[in-house]
Amino acid sequence: MMQGVRRLLRRLGVPLGGAPRPGAAPPSTDPQDAELAHAPLDVLAAKVMFSHLRNRQQMLGPPPTAFGHLDESQAELLIRATVAAVLASGPFDEAKERQLRGALSSFGLQAEARGFIADAIKRPVPLDVLLRGVRDPHIASLFYAASLAAADKHDEVNRAYLNYLATRLKLPQDTLLRLHSQFGFGATPAA
Repeated sequence: MMQGVRRLLRRLGVPLGGAPRPGAAPPSTDPQDAELAHAPLDVLAAKVMFSHLRNRQQMLGPPPTAFGHLDESQAELLIRATVAAVLASGPFDEAKERQLRGALSSFGLQAEARGFIADAIKRPVPLDVLLRGVRDPHIASLFYAASLAAADKHDEVNRAYLNYLATRLKLPQDTLLRLHSQFGFGATPAA
């Protein structure tokens, strides 16, 4: 990585500490000065790497909450995942209903499946059964996104639930980072 940055800087005409610029002071022979001469390059390399990783996150594909392409069984799985996340911290009440409906409306699922949502609330499916319906990484990320959208970010039980879910779904750290960033959820679970 550093070699690539150095080549780029040379092409741009940025002096790299070798030959002095015209009119510049002669280079120091002190070993500490030699180390410091490359410090700005390290900072530049870190910035280039950070920008590369940030752009990589943006290029991973459509947002994980784009549910328009799902078939009926996949949409039902995600509705049930959202219900399971809301119920992770205790019994259903009015506050949790608002939380659930808000999460589902952000995915555009509520208008299509009102009867199914009511049934999913009355008869929640155990998490183990739901996780058996997750058959590929894309559905795994959608399952986690649905759960993340419904979870209370200030509740420790919800955080523990999400950590468990991330482990069970075997989600890559970059996917978790992107989802947590998208939903403003803060720190990602431990890998």
